[in-house]
Amino acid sequence: MPIEIRELHIKVIVEESITPKSEVLDMKVLKETVTRLCEKEVKKQLQKFKER
Repeated sequence: MPIEIRELHIKVIVEESITPKSEVLDMKVLKETVTRLCEKEVKKQLQKFKER
């Protein structure tokens, strides 16, 4: 059974820092994190669907 994802909400907090951070965002880690969160939400929605 296919699942349709109608909305994807991404919540972030943007803060202006006084001192620049030397931390560099790793896009691979960021993509993996978003993918993992999406998978978790899909599983949660499937479980809700099964309970009905």
